[in-house]
Order: sequence, then structure tokens, then C-alpha cells
Amino acid sequence: TDQQLKVVFRTILGRGSVHTYRNYLIIILSHLCGLRSKELSSLKVSDVMLGGKVVDTLRLGGAYTKGNKHRDIPLNNHKVIDAIEKHINNQMKVRSRFVEPSGPLFRSQKGRFFSPNSMVRLIKRIYEGAGFGNASSHSGRKKFATTLIEQGADINCVKLLMGHSSIQTTALYFSP
Repeated sequence: TDQQLKVVFRTILGRGSVHTYRNYLIIILSHLCGLRSKELSSLKVSDVMLGGKVVDTLRLGGAYTKGNKHRDIPLNNHKVIDAIEKHINNQMKVRSRFVEPSGPLFRSQKGRFFSPNSMVRLIKRIYEGAGFGNASSHSGRKKFATTLIEQGADINCVKLLMGHSSIQTTALYFSP
């Protein structure tokens, strides 16, 4: 629910950890853009920011997505833009240097890209830390789809944004 998501955000932002902005952006991109764990773990800095500006459209290439299909996600939500900027600025401050455009948007403890499974575990820990042990890495995508549906989005639009190959898969989100 929206209320539960607010609790998750308050928990992340209240921790004051070196990973606060990273974790916040991960949840934002999951809930407001519908990204899968595999997609989140594959993102490079240049996928979301070029020339010091957040890009208008996140282009997910086939290597990033399930089913090896490309999809475009608009990055026009002010919460998404703000979260990207804060995360990148924090990374520059923490590492005291320029953030490499070809480097991972989300760095693991070893400074590398997360594996999809590590991203799943991280998201699970974020939710558990906020008191939602039953949430998973798919919770954000589900919330993204149901929000679009509640706002009257067409099933074909939801299908495209979710990256589904079958309208039947998308239709599952339309049932109560």
C-alpha cells in the first residue's frame, strides 16, 4: 500500500547509512518505474544520467531485461529524478571523485555490479528492515502495475511498461 511504502522510505532515510540513497533509489525505481531485480542490478550510471543531467528515458537493452527484449521507461517523475541525483551526488562525495559513467549505478560491497540474486536479497533486507518480511523484490513491480491500473491505464500500455511478452501475464494484475 502507499502507507507501507511510506514506512519503507522513512526507514531507509532514517538510517543515515552510507547506502541510504542507494537503497532509496532501488525502491523508487522498483515502485515508480517497475524495474526487475535483474534490471536494477545491470544499470550503469550512464543509463540514467548523461552530462550531469538525468535522462528523459531509461532505455533497457535486451541484455538487461527478462526475455532479452528492449523497453523504454520514462524518467519524468520528480521523485525518480531527485532520487537519481541524490544517489549520484552521494556516490561522488563518498568516493571523493567522479562517478564513472560506464560503472554500476548500484555498487556491491566489492564496488562491482550486483548480481540479480544479490539484488533480490538486498531488496528483501530493505523490506525486512522496515518490518515487511512478506515483501519481495517483485513487490515494487506489483505496486507499479496496480497503480497504473487504478489510474485507468490501458492494459497494452501496462504490458509495454512492464516488459511482458504476453497480454495474459499483464491481465493477471488486472484481476482482484
